[in-house]
Amino acid sequence: MSGNWHRLASIDELPEGTMRAFTIEGREIVVCHGRDGWFALDNTCSHAYARLCEGRLRGYRLICPLHGASFDIRDGRVLGLPATASIANHRLRIAEDQVEVALGS
Repeated sequence: MSGNWHRLASIDELPEGTMRAFTIEGREIVVCHGRDGWFALDNTCSHAYARLCEGRLRGYRLICPLHGASFDIRDGRVLGLPATASIANHRLRIAEDQVEVALGS
């Protein structure tokens, strides 16, 4: 696990209701700016390994583009089948109007 913060984008680049994929230390994550704030998660669906950034963000629900599985962007837990396993979430902070992420487990 890394404790290093990685500066990814300006907050202006991710308006509320949008998401964007980034690669940090070889790991692809998706940063979501939902109505409840900013969140970072693994960008791979736990069901069929699709890229979640290609799906839809509806409030706090991230919907996989392949089979419609959904996850809570606040903690990565499953909200809708066919996925049954949560996805990892990562620490995120806003520093000097920049989005920064530190990878978790």
